[in-house]
Amino acid sequence: MVRDNLARTAAQSEKQNHAAETQSPSQPGEEPAAPEQSPESQEPTQRQLDILHWRKLSLEGEAETWCQPLTEDNVDSWPTHLHPFSSEAEYKLVKSTYQQLQHSGYYWGPMTMEQAHEILTHAPLGTFLIRDSGQPDVFFTLSYQSEDGPTSVRIQLNNLLFSLHGSQRTFDSLFALLTYYTGSACKLRVPYRKQHPERLKQMCRRVLICTYGAETISTLPRLSPQIKDYVLAYPHCI
Repeated sequence: MVRDNLARTAAQSEKQNHAAETQSPSQPGEEPAAPEQSPESQEPTQRQLDILHWRKLSLEGEAETWCQPLTEDNVDSWPTHLHPFSSEAEYKLVKSTYQQLQHSGYYWGPMTMEQAHEILTHAPLGTFLIRDSGQPDVFFTLSYQSEDGPTSVRIQLNNLLFSLHGSQRTFDSLFALLTYYTGSACKLRVPYRKQHPERLKQMCRRVLICTYGAETISTLPRLSPQIKDYVLAYPHCI
């Protein structure tokens, strides 16, 4: 059976990542500074328009809130990996992924490749994390400890399907991708979580999902609606 060579894929992607992230004199992973607008110009930038769309999806039912004017302060408070989306479906997919990543413990948000690799330097083989990509056309990057040391590979999103850069294998969610690559035949092993030790309630949530499955959580007796909502906020075993 032919399977993806994660190490080869990652090595190819890391070289391209490093080349792309070091083309400009700005720090690796940082977005290039947007050109200053003249005081007379009232036209919103593409980044501001993207953030408006993101806020609309994040605040469903609060149309009056999301359409308020943006300022430089609140522009910088939104995720750094925003770029023009291809469709509303892609917005919703990324929104759902982002919300679940917030509960995962191994999502580190905006972080350069160098920072991620420094964190993973002394981690066990197969330890991994997810971070925001420094590339303007990519949302997330997988960084992990390989046999050759810390390695990063971009997570592509095309036609609502996720894949690792250089791989032809696609998945309908980022978590399905991680589930596959944390399988016994692949390289990923343990997520590198921000909090050590992990919170007990997060561990219990994962045990419930692994034991009963996400599809049956809502039917389990003696679980309050609040607990069910918490468990289903991250319905994965990773």
